[in-house]
Amino acid sequence: MTEFAIAVQSINEIINIEEPWNSLPQLNQVEQEMQQLFFEEWEKVFSKYKKPTRIYFGSEFCQYRLMPLLVVKRALDYCWTNGFEFTFATPYVHGAKYEQLVEILFFLNKTAEETGKTIEVVVNDWGIFHITQKKYPHLKIAVGRLLNKNIRDPRVANYYNDERAPEKGKQFFKQSGLLSQNISKFLSKGNLASIEFDELIQGYEWPDEVENSYTTTFHYPFGTVASGSACMVGFMDSEKKDKFRGDPNCTQQCQKYVFELKNRIIPEMDTGIYQKGNTAFYTYKKEMIQKGLQQINEMKNSRVVYSLRIPV
Repeated sequence: MTEFAIAVQSINEIINIEEPWNSLPQLNQVEQEMQQLFFEEWEKVFSKYKKPTRIYFGSEFCQYRLMPLLVVKRALDYCWTNGFEFTFATPYVHGAKYEQLVEILFFLNKTAEETGKTIEVVVNDWGIFHITQKKYPHLKIAVGRLLNKNIRDPRVANYYNDERAPEKGKQFFKQSGLLSQNISKFLSKGNLASIEFDELIQGYEWPDEVENSYTTTFHYPFGTVASGSACMVGFMDSEKKDKFRGDPNCTQQCQKYVFELKNRIIPEMDTGIYQKGNTAFYTYKKEMIQKGLQQINEMKNSRVVYSLRIPV
């Protein structure tokens, strides 16, 4: 059975989640094209649209997009009032933002304990994985896609999606370290609910049987190329000598600008790459979506997370 979830990064986006296949004026051209493509392929695989039963709330990528506790409370209240499961997405953090995140985790853990309801937290930092596991035992942990170290850069991945590529190389780059025996044993000690993946250009080679004690989660329709604290968009107004030094004076420029990245060295590369804030994303092609959804439909315990916007 495949669970369907919607990812939103701000409280204003929550009202659009019940029928995410509908046209939304706030989507940019790329987001509109991916929305149409995704739901066309979804309908082919699953026969009909499916309303989401879960909301992913928050940013996986940027600590400056970490919402205040009051906003998290509003999002949680909206979910539970309207019958949605709640997953809180967290980025990698440091300094004051770490303290802010700990405050949120404390609240969510206490709420889960008092209500007996399930709350998931997506962690994209092994330190946050450790502290959630040790200090907040009432929270379910989803290991985020930034901790899933696959080859996702289209400049490389496209070479391993070619029949001429070495067979051993193709097999290697289709695997996930998080599914190895040793890592699986390590993760089983935590309160693990899910392991999260992007769809890969070169595809996946799954073990004979994927563990069913947790959910295998896939993000659509934007995969992550790379993410880091040095925010390209945040430094766009800085003098050249000051660019990418320390933290930017963040004014949420990522909510206004998206950069399309072109590669003059590989002009034949037809995978779209877009920089939003501190993270670069690639768009899924039709055949990736089609094949990915078919594999997901065959899994026993799977989830699809769809992001209406390029997710920062």
